[in-house]
Amino acid sequence: MPMSRLSHKARTALVLVGIFTGAISSVAMSKSSPQEPVQTIKAVAPLQWTDTTGKPYGAEALRANKATVFLFSNTECPLANKYTPRILALQKEFAAKGIGFFLVNSNISDSKEGFVKWAKERKYPFPLVKDNGTTLADRLNANATPEAVVVDQTGNTVYIGRIDDNLDISQIRRHDLREALTDIVAGKPVRVSRTRATGCDIFRDKKPVSVAKATKSRFTYATDIAPLLDKNCVACHRKGDVGPFALDSYEQAKIWASAIKDYTARRIMPPWKAVPGHGEFYDSRWLSDAELAKIAEWADGGTPSGDLKKLPPSTQTYNAGGWSLGTPDMVLKPVKAYHLAAEGEDVYRNFTLPMEFDEDKYISAFDFKPGNPAVVHHMIAYIDVTGKSAATRDNKEAEPGWSVSGGGSGIENDDWGDGWAPGMVARRMEPGVAVRVPKGAKLVLQVHYHKTGKVEEDQSQVALYFAKEPVKKVMRTFPLTNFSFVLKPNVADQEVRASATIPADMTLWQVLPHMHLLGKEMKATAILPDGTEKPIIWIQNWEFNWQMNYRYKEPMKLPKGTKITLVAKYDNTASNPNQPNQPPREVRYGEQTTDEMCFLFMGLTRD
Repeated sequence: MPMSRLSHKARTALVLVGIFTGAISSVAMSKSSPQEPVQTIKAVAPLQWTDTTGKPYGAEALRANKATVFLFSNTECPLANKYTPRILALQKEFAAKGIGFFLVNSNISDSKEGFVKWAKERKYPFPLVKDNGTTLADRLNANATPEAVVVDQTGNTVYIGRIDDNLDISQIRRHDLREALTDIVAGKPVRVSRTRATGCDIFRDKKPVSVAKATKSRFTYATDIAPLLDKNCVACHRKGDVGPFALDSYEQAKIWASAIKDYTARRIMPPWKAVPGHGEFYDSRWLSDAELAKIAEWADGGTPSGDLKKLPPSTQTYNAGGWSLGTPDMVLKPVKAYHLAAEGEDVYRNFTLPMEFDEDKYISAFDFKPGNPAVVHHMIAYIDVTGKSAATRDNKEAEPGWSVSGGGSGIENDDWGDGWAPGMVARRMEPGVAVRVPKGAKLVLQVHYHKTGKVEEDQSQVALYFAKEPVKKVMRTFPLTNFSFVLKPNVADQEVRASATIPADMTLWQVLPHMHLLGKEMKATAILPDGTEKPIIWIQNWEFNWQMNYRYKEPMKLPKGTKITLVAKYDNTASNPNQPNQPPREVRYGEQTTDEMCFLFMGLTRD
């Protein structure tokens, strides 16, 4: 079953791949973003700019076209990246009709050379402008990426705002920029001249603030914010890792300060959904209310740096992109790279890994390395117990592997190996505990891909660490589930329950909750034979994009006769922002993402 899914039906891009997806102004690109009355913004000064080749432009260039479109983008913003195909299509449609196009980068952390390389990879055919700081953005009142500003032949702004109303191309209802350009080509006034652009904020650098007393913030980056980012964000957000931008320096942190405040306040980032007090897990990235308030005050109070010479050392113990447990015993990858299309829905691709075990192997740890961090959202290693996946599913298409809807590996008799999502750290199991890969079995790597706006290539890897000590306990993954539920349309809080009794003394090592897009909440509890209740996990604010394998710091002993109860809640209303069906319909158990599931996968050993 999938650990996560990103950006289904226009929730968010993440990125992160998996990770903080930028200074996003809103979780979703609203289908009803406010539109302001028609108005023309009069030019206050002559409009002048220079492209990356050094060619200057001004009034003459404006008069040469019916209108000129300035499209603001950013190499670090996943939302802007995903709009590449749509921007190229608009230019192809309207350039021959007398509309000029320029792509503008006002991101101060992007170099001109990096911007040119990025645009060349995406095959932009029109001139590029690397802004002088935010001079052009200031002149045109641009505030986000992606954002379009359309000016007429006199330099007056006739449209400013979003390109369309949804990140998910299948859910677009208004093509705002296309409609504005269509009006201009037809010689008509633009019907809607301003919409709200949703994307990554254009950062305006301010005079550096070194001490908290010079601002409204009591907190500084060096003393208060850097340790929080290092503990909760930097494992992904550093050069060479899966985050789309780095957060391991003051310069980067202040650029993304408003996004950090926004996403942490809404608990979208860091990606951790388990509520404290309902199981104690490794790698917890839960920020307390006090820590959230500290971040908000720092972001709103001028982002003071403090004394950067007194920054505490990073707690990251391995190099970005490296193997956190040291040199593996075996590294596996698909036989050839997979090519991902530029645009469309996410892809769950399975690859049979080239390996032959002539005896049972016991794995004490798996680790995962994205080949292309920009597109890899999560990975799962399944065990094909029969070893027949290569013969029955693989090598049937031009591209390696096979795709599924996200509901498992697509092979029979599979078993769970391990999984990875951004922020998860590989850990060895306790001595004497391991996952068994039977003789003749195959490993199947499932990679969840999200698209970036250009054709991408990936060849991710799985590392195996064999058990060095005699194995006394084999970990297996068992599902607690309910297959027979029916979710009625237009009902917000619908409960689905499941329970099971433990047939022998067992130890619970890890859990992975799983629902689809209508999921809202999941709580699991162990009721011991003496009536004692132990919380297993509580996901209070379900997020399909961030399903994770939660590993206990202290494994939970479950005596024979322990009852495991599961209560899940679903929202099958039109107001659910993840709702895949409009209007809502009756939903039952099924493999498709638009169906639903109710699972708690439990990693257990028999005592």
